[in-house]
Amino acid sequence: MAGDERVLAGGASYIDFQTDPSRYRHWKLDVEGDVATLTMDVDENGGLFEGYQLKLNSYDLGVDIELADVVQRLRFEHPNVKVVILRSGKNRVFCAGANIRMLAGSTHAHKVNFCKFTNETRNGLEDSSENSGQRFITVVNGTAAGGGYELALATDHIMLADDGAAAVALPEVPLLAVLPGTGGLTRVVDKRKVRRDHADYFCTIEEGIKGKRAVAWRLVDEIVPNSKLEAKVAERAKEFAASSKRNGSGKGIALTPLSRTIGDSAIRYGTVSVEVDRT
Repeated sequence: MAGDERVLAGGASYIDFQTDPSRYRHWKLDVEGDVATLTMDVDENGGLFEGYQLKLNSYDLGVDIELADVVQRLRFEHPNVKVVILRSGKNRVFCAGANIRMLAGSTHAHKVNFCKFTNETRNGLEDSSENSGQRFITVVNGTAAGGGYELALATDHIMLADDGAAAVALPEVPLLAVLPGTGGLTRVVDKRKVRRDHADYFCTIEEGIKGKRAVAWRLVDEIVPNSKLEAKVAERAKEFAASSKRNGSGKGIALTPLSRTIGDSAIRYGTVSVEVDRT
């Protein structure tokens, strides 16, 4: 991806996959006892490349690099955390999905690698839940579209605000004539067991589905009025923590930075070296 035609922001010469919470621009992590709250609050001007803004909590690879990092830190550095609440820091929008202008200006190779990386991140959420007992709850307070809904699909439980506006959608087919690229259709049908005819209809309408129909079609797990949302989130977190198989004790494993040297034709770590013959 270093050969992408687009100019990296901030004068960067390569895409750096190494980060830590002190450097996050798009996510906020709060840990209180056995519950962590992971808030998506994307910096519009924090794009990985120049030339676009990340509006409406839309994301690029840089946003997902931080997400991948925090998911691993929650799993290994915080053994006390049994439940992670995933929510938005913006009003009336959860996540608008992958940034369209970013995708429009990217090479085919970057798009492929971007989708592969984001799907691996979501696989990481599911793996942490299945094998480490760290359960994930998504609180959808507005629009969860495309990759935004795909992110919610990777969690164990989806709560949707019942306010007449909040909705879930996979609008890639009607708007872009492409299939959702981060496991959306697979998780809708295989994981959430949505009826095939419902799934067909759902992925061909851009406005999405909200309210009682979203629950009836198994697209979300429950709808909650805004006036009761915070209390219900706290109640669900308590329930999920009580049923978690994670023992919640012991000392975490600190994920310290890797020592490395990056040159034009090689990347060297403490125990592994990679030589690149670009011709």
